[in-house]
Amino acid sequence: MRPRAWQSLIIPALLAAHAALGAAEAHHHEAGIPWATLLFSTINLLIFLWILARFVLPAGRTLVRERRTRVTTLIEAAATAKAEAERLRDEWAERLRRLEQEIEQLRADARADAARERERILAAARATAEAIQRDAERSAAQEVRQARERLRAELVRQSTQLAAADLRTSWTADDQAASIAAFVKQVQP
Repeated sequence: MRPRAWQSLIIPALLAAHAALGAAEAHHHEAGIPWATLLFSTINLLIFLWILARFVLPAGRTLVRERRTRVTTLIEAAATAKAEAERLRDEWAERLRRLEQEIEQLRADARADAARERERILAAARATAEAIQRDAERSAAQEVRQARERLRAELVRQSTQLAAADLRTSWTADDQAASIAAFVKQVQP
């Protein structure tokens, strides 16, 4: 009902209640059902119910609707947050799984790199050792050649000194000629 319709019902009801109350006071001393009091109480109840229906129930409905809306919104937000949290948990679990795979791959790569580096270092060390050995062999061969040359030079020098000393002591012209011939034979290869 519209508010004007309620008012048009309430005002005559109040006037009737007032008239009934006046009549009840006049018949107060008569025995029987107190119709005036019953009518007044009924009108009061109707007014009370109208006030409840007009002011309290809409406010209560609005309050309940707002509360229901808030609760629904909070439940939806919680469901969304839960779904997001589960998605993030799954995402981080996948990242963690991939991270463990990447760590294992990095370890395998590091081992392979270390093996390649070790082989490269060993090859370089072998090459260096071979170069050192070749240099040492060349140096030793050169030292042997130089020692032979020094030995020959020393032999020539000593031979020359011995020959000169021998010539000084007992050499005749015939001995000198035989000695030179023998020496020339020894020196020739």
